[in-house]
Amino acid sequence: MIILDANILKSTSLRGPAADVLRAIRAVGVERVAAPWIALEEIAAQQALAYRKKHDAAMAAVDELRKATPWEHVAHPKRWPAEHVRGHWRERYSSITEVIETSPEAYQQAMFRETNLIAPCKTVNSGKNKTGARDAAIWLTAVEYARAHPDEVVYFVSDNTSDFGDGTSFPEPMEKDIRGMEHRFFLFTSLDGVLTKFATELEASVEDVQALLDTEDVRTTVLQAAETAVKRYRVVRGSRITSESGSPRLVPYGSSSWKPTAVALDKVLKVSGREVGGHHWFTASVRWLLAESHLAFPDERAAYAWETRVLLSPTAEKTLTVLDSKPPAPIAPEDILKVPEATLDPEAAALAAQFFDRMAASPHFEGFLKGLTQLVPDFTKMEAALLEFARRSQGLTESLAEMPTEKPRGEE
Repeated sequence: MIILDANILKSTSLRGPAADVLRAIRAVGVERVAAPWIALEEIAAQQALAYRKKHDAAMAAVDELRKATPWEHVAHPKRWPAEHVRGHWRERYSSITEVIETSPEAYQQAMFRETNLIAPCKTVNSGKNKTGARDAAIWLTAVEYARAHPDEVVYFVSDNTSDFGDGTSFPEPMEKDIRGMEHRFFLFTSLDGVLTKFATELEASVEDVQALLDTEDVRTTVLQAAETAVKRYRVVRGSRITSESGSPRLVPYGSSSWKPTAVALDKVLKVSGREVGGHHWFTASVRWLLAESHLAFPDERAAYAWETRVLLSPTAEKTLTVLDSKPPAPIAPEDILKVPEATLDPEAAALAAQFFDRMAASPHFEGFLKGLTQLVPDFTKMEAALLEFARRSQGLTESLAEMPTEKPRGEE
């Protein structure tokens, strides 16, 4: 078990090579990687406090801008609750570490050590204040885990050498804490040592991963990751591919949600490699082209360029994991011919078909369309799309009519 202190989590970029190696170690099952609950909560709290400070600064800046813009309303940036911010970072860090809990007894001992200034606790501000209960809780969590798992080796990683020592010796009573476990409890003062122990760097090129990325299983995984990633963004930016005079044209497009049904590999931007547990693992930055069809525009597609960082292996059982991604972006004109064909999402198509069938069957539908045409002179294309979809969905109408429906409440 590799157990990370809060200072190691804070200094590890989630998009950096060290984090990628930790993910590979977890994926191949060489070692578990964990952090005590309080260590992860400390990082989440720091992010929430930093967000609040930056948001306060943004609010003040907007107030000043409002004073200078009396002819226009300037909206304040939305303020997310602190728990939303903490939850975001808990989720992000879960890609590199699991959480191990600390027992009530260990927390009690940690508070006792701070009260009595027992290592790793100490005083600060020239002896005016006592501190270190969280450090003690993190240390005791690692010790507690080692004692509960006598068949495992524990690698505790912390750069807090002033309180935990340099790994060659420990202050009292910390030396007593690990007595009898010296042969299987090790302190590393940086990730470098422990990562070198479990992962060997490899030379890697685009050719090493190109074929691995262009498979049906990978495309399915990327589409599933896209559906999850959209939760991070309020608006997804892309392009609508439309045809005028027979030539495709791109129109800027934005939506509060997306559910692409087709994906194509565009290019591999960067690759690095490691050997972990006898398997070769590659981390690659990859650009994909995704497409989805829209009910209102049956002859058009929405298209997106999506850059992701993925972890993959040619030999391990789990071939691909999407580690991180940038927000979806509009495509370029030269991408049009490479965008895959897209089908309607079956569930959305069925619901829309039911809606349009009922609407088309209404005697008021024709009058409704005429009214819209009068209000919006350029409504012809929308009218044609609605009528065409209603025509195409007649088969679905018959199927839906045969489906049992629940009785309204009160008629049972």
